[in-house]
Amino acid sequence: MDFLFFFVVASLGGAALVASVIVRSTDRAAHKAITSYFKASEFILEHHRPPPEWIMTAPGGWLRARSIRPVGKNDVMARLDDLIDFFENCSFFEDEFAREQLLLKLRQEREDWGSKLQV
Repeated sequence: MDFLFFFVVASLGGAALVASVIVRSTDRAAHKAITSYFKASEFILEHHRPPPEWIMTAPGGWLRARSIRPVGKNDVMARLDDLIDFFENCSFFEDEFAREQLLLKLRQEREDWGSKLQV
């Protein structure tokens, strides 16, 4: 009977440990992704050009992101479209006016890049 009790306690402890690791790693990944979107938008609005990490890696899976290679204009525009889509649905704004102002500026950058962007 003692063996069964210890087995149940150890199993519950292991399950709790696995659950906490999953929750922490998911939280870190979400924080990193959200932060990268906001940093990219700040860079774009400040410098009026794509962030350096957009120029040297293509959007896609983690294997493509690790390969350093030049990207084309279509890849950069696709990343800007993804950024705009993110902010259309993002809930991390003080109010709706702030969201609309950011989206307006990003859409204007997209129009400007459509004719002028050289990658």
